[in-house]
Amino acid sequence: MIDLPTFDSVQVTGSQTIGQDLQVGGSQTIGTHLNVTGSQTIGTHLNVSGSQTIAGSLQVNGSEAILNHLGVGGTVTAGDSIRAALQLAATNQAALPASIPSVQQVRYYNPGAANQPGLVLTGTDGLTYVLFVDVSSGTPNLAIQRA
Repeated sequence: MIDLPTFDSVQVTGSQTIGQDLQVGGSQTIGTHLNVTGSQTIGTHLNVSGSQTIAGSLQVNGSEAILNHLGVGGTVTAGDSIRAALQLAATNQAALPASIPSVQQVRYYNPGAANQPGLVLTGTDGLTYVLFVDVSSGTPNLAIQRA
């Protein structure tokens, strides 16, 4: 095993290629692009001013803040909740099925089931509500309850 020298700081003005692993005990600031083909472990902060490309997977054990835009080309899967400060929107136009619609109602459940899965929205009264589909009668109905 070869012992490599330890430096207090390293400055690279050109390119740096790391074929295996990179471990940073403190903070790391990237001025333009970061491309790691192995794995990268950062003990505290990562600041990328340009772009970061991750070919495999990204695991964040703490929290991650994105100040502007997060573009996802595939599916976002969350083990818990996804929270939006303003809106959660689907931008595709809804397609109407070929069948004739039937008259339905919106069912309100008060107080409802604890931790009801569904879309959580804030009402004009400032309270939170859960929107979900109720098929208990055999016909799908839009349902809402206080969260």
